[in-house]
Amino acid sequence: MFLKRLPALFLNKCNILCPKYQHISYLNSPFVVDIENKKVNYEVTNSIEDWKYIERALAPIVVPIPTPKDKYPSEWKPQGQNLNSKPYFIPRTKNHMLPVYLHISQRGIRRITKVRNIQGDIWLLERHLRDFIQPLDIRPIRSQINEFSGYIRFYGDFVNAIKHWLTKHKF
Repeated sequence: MFLKRLPALFLNKCNILCPKYQHISYLNSPFVVDIENKKVNYEVTNSIEDWKYIERALAPIVVPIPTPKDKYPSEWKPQGQNLNSKPYFIPRTKNHMLPVYLHISQRGIRRITKVRNIQGDIWLLERHLRDFIQPLDIRPIRSQINEFSGYIRFYGDFVNAIKHWLTKHKF
């Protein structure tokens, strides 16, 4: 009984499911036009005066040095100047960002925070970061130090906390 009414419900009629009937077929699709035969209007110029507008649109080859300001709209802070007195140093990346990364594995279950490009006393930096992070988590903080490659891994998502600590200490 239900199968007999089903075609009458859906074929060529307006109903609750489809308030406006529209026949759809491949014949309704527009034809593909060959774009190779179309003429594009352009002009060739050798003017040096026009080249300055093109240079503005091109991407820079090197990441520009940020202009010094008191405060940036993105709350980004430049690296401090006098860091020679510290026993360790973390240089910024080529994009002037902190080298702190979050690696997610095992389908989102394992989260590892990695601090890279560490120079100097890596063990002291790990102790300072651990002392800062420990009150934020109830579990004991697990970490792995690779002195040869110059990175520290913290097991957990501590990217924002570590970035906050590094910017507070002018890294």
